[in-house]
Amino acid sequence: MRRAWLAVAVASAGAHCWQWAPAEPLGNVKVLSDKAPDCTSLEAIVKCVTRECKTDDEKAIAIYNYGLYAYYHHAYPGEKGGVGALKMINVYGWSLCGGQHSVLAALWEKAGFKWRYRGWSNPGHTTVECFYGGRWHYLDTFLKFYTWRPDPAAPGGRTIASQEDIIASPALVSDAFVMDQGRKVCYLKDNRFEYLGDKVNWTAPAFMVCGDDLPGVVTGCKSSRDAGSPRGWASIQFDDRNYSTAVNLGVGYALTLDWDKVDGAFYFSGGAKAPFHSCGDKDVRNCPAIGPLLEPYIAKDRRRTWSNGTLLFKPDMRDDAFLASLKDAENVAWEGGTLKPKDAGKPASFVVEMASPYIVAKASGKLAGGDAKAEVSQDGKAWAPAELADFTKAVYGAYRYLVRVTFQKPITGIELASIVQHNQRALPYLSPGNNTITVTAENPDALGKNRLVVTYAYCLGARTSSYEQVFDKGAEIARAHYAAWGETPAVVQKVVDKLPFTFEIPVPTPKGLQPVYPRMVFLRREVLAPGQEPMATPAPPSTPTFGGKDVLATMPNPWLIGTTRPASRADAPTKAATFPLKRVNYVSMKGEVFAHNFIKWLKPNDPAAPAAWILLIGTDDVKLPEAKNLAGAKLIFHVVEAHDKANMEAAAVLLKEPFEAGKPYDFKNLGDIVGSTIVKQGGGRDKVFDPPLRYEIDVTKAVRTWIGGEKPNGLALRIVPNRGVDDGWTVRFTPSKDKLPELEITTYEEKRGSDPRNTQNTRKEEQEPDSQERRKPKTPRAERAIRVHSWPLRAVRSGCVFVLL
Repeated sequence: MRRAWLAVAVASAGAHCWQWAPAEPLGNVKVLSDKAPDCTSLEAIVKCVTRECKTDDEKAIAIYNYGLYAYYHHAYPGEKGGVGALKMINVYGWSLCGGQHSVLAALWEKAGFKWRYRGWSNPGHTTVECFYGGRWHYLDTFLKFYTWRPDPAAPGGRTIASQEDIIASPALVSDAFVMDQGRKVCYLKDNRFEYLGDKVNWTAPAFMVCGDDLPGVVTGCKSSRDAGSPRGWASIQFDDRNYSTAVNLGVGYALTLDWDKVDGAFYFSGGAKAPFHSCGDKDVRNCPAIGPLLEPYIAKDRRRTWSNGTLLFKPDMRDDAFLASLKDAENVAWEGGTLKPKDAGKPASFVVEMASPYIVAKASGKLAGGDAKAEVSQDGKAWAPAELADFTKAVYGAYRYLVRVTFQKPITGIELASIVQHNQRALPYLSPGNNTITVTAENPDALGKNRLVVTYAYCLGARTSSYEQVFDKGAEIARAHYAAWGETPAVVQKVVDKLPFTFEIPVPTPKGLQPVYPRMVFLRREVLAPGQEPMATPAPPSTPTFGGKDVLATMPNPWLIGTTRPASRADAPTKAATFPLKRVNYVSMKGEVFAHNFIKWLKPNDPAAPAAWILLIGTDDVKLPEAKNLAGAKLIFHVVEAHDKANMEAAAVLLKEPFEAGKPYDFKNLGDIVGSTIVKQGGGRDKVFDPPLRYEIDVTKAVRTWIGGEKPNGLALRIVPNRGVDDGWTVRFTPSKDKLPELEITTYEEKRGSDPRNTQNTRKEEQEPDSQERRKPKTPRAERAIRVHSWPLRAVRSGCVFVLL
């Protein structure tokens, strides 16, 4: 803990001069929320995130989920001597694979697990495993991956697999997951985002969310080597004995930690570019563990970056209590809110310490009155002159520094500010429902007659659509779809004169709406002298209440996501019926219309003369099933010739507006890609495939969008230029004129008299239930079978893309 000085007054010529005696600031001031992890130590983090866990597998997953939340992938942060795991969590929140997994292993150690590193050579990657239950277990926060293996001795008959398990049985990876083509993430086959009865399983954990692939996991494991159990990797170490999360505040100090950033106010040693997650919001938007927590901020920036706060020393000089906060003083007297030299013939000086658990990104200050000069030091020995307007260069990257002010004329105001960098995901956020906030200090008596003020500012929000409606519309669960937050923050402020102190903050949800986490604005701690007013707030402080039109809805424990296995439809039997589309037409970007044509999309080398040919397909005559019964949908098409230089990516695209057969179509009305496939390289023009080659595109997202209420304007089949597939060639393929596209829709259907799990997947087609049958009481999920329907699609006009109406 830093040392301050207690000023003892003695009378002298109408002013007060001071004899200095050591005193302590209010030390290790903690503000904790019962719904958020306590990130002041690795032990506290593990205790918080695992407190509801019943098995070692659950503990390992809870710590893994916390890792997904606490950090994202970016280059290694660096400091002289390395960065400890606790500092990485609180100050940075980013690293590459070896650094992320060093933090993960350090947390596992606090849970009582042994760890070992395994290095991959194909692809290059650093991983860790933890040991419990007599075996190793592999979880990867960089790839966002783990899988299960059967274990009759484990709770639930399974345990998390090791890399050696995957090497021995690659099917633990290849056969255990299903790819959601619309969302571009993987789900476990027995725990996927799907309807289970009338509710969707939105808490199904998403894997490989940043674009890594499952075959790469298998090849990586096969190329791995045991790298032992060091206490760190690259710049990230388990331990840092010189780092503390303690917030120590004397009178006149305030620490405000924002859930936002100041442009340019970051610390990244050796890097000129600001830190950010290069995958955008991929890691958040489909993840039920961390997505809801981060959704309020991703909605603004679409990616994770850094956050800032401000350590401020701005004492109320009308009261002499702030003098106890000065680190040192010579020849100083205080009178009526003014500092002046005790001996007017000699200069006076005082020293202010600026210290926090967070790294300095910018620094500035100002003094009112006087002819003062300022000097800055990081060690109290070497001092350098400083311009207080901006002395960032002198203290950039420091956690503690000293400012010495020398003056001869009276000083009536002091303000010093450090803009610090921190990781917002280490802060005590609020959750939907009731939140119990606990405020403590390790030396509560040091508060004396002063007051500690704790202020939370946050914006309430809600979602207008249920997760079932989100699913039906093909939207992501955590991308602020159908959710909004207020612009004016709620401000809760508590004045504390005795510690420890506890208070409640209810976070309500309007009746009829769905809960979301509030968008946190800031948390502030400030120590005030008697009579001093707290800092300004963006709205007047108020006492939060709820009732009437509000409810205290809650969200699932984010750390337990994936620890339990729900009932699943993965084994339900299926049956399919397919129907050719009756009409198809081709159109070009130039306005041409064709009865039959190739599909092609020129790369945008000449934006003034773009060219593309697509196929439009109508879907308005398709009979859509109930959302809860939809299992999947795919567009089937056949290719008779393809480019001879490379493969090509073919995609299905939603249409924003309907089209008329035989007329041009405005390509500005091409909407989102809902699925794609790779068309294989052929022999070129006039080299015909006989028979034509069949391709499928998963268009479940499109069908769910239509079920959710969007007008089914149709689909377009187009080429997407993709150098990773086509090697930069301008490619084309020609659909079959005789084998028309098909739309296949797979549905779950009621089956009476037996359990579908004991039924073969091929079954005789049953009639569609009529409207009265649909209104009968619902049968249990386990009695549902799957049925596939295909409907002919109405003709569409062309241009380089198929459009289904």
